[in-house]
Amino acid sequence: MVEIAAMLVRWQMDFSGVRELMYRSPTARKRKRWHALRLLAQEGPTSRVAEMLERDAHTIAIGLSDFDKGGPETIAFEQTSGRPILIPAEQATPK
Repeated sequence: MVEIAAMLVRWQMDFSGVRELMYRSPTARKRKRWHALRLLAQEGPTSRVAEMLERDAHTIAIGLSDFDKGGPETIAFEQTSGRPILIPAEQATPK
């Protein structure tokens, strides 16, 4: 697996940028994903980070692999199941 510092360089990011995104992301899920990336850079193995975040290590590893392949866009939340997110009427109607 590629070192996280090398991934960040490839995607023109740094640790402080990850920290900013962790705090400024609009959804809890995105904040958690940025937090996982930051912890992986600081703390090491996915099993340890998974334990710290109370998540499955496999989930953390998949997120890291996705980030390695696709960069910051892979952090975005895509709803794949459950009830759809409601959009306010003024945003839903075409202009």
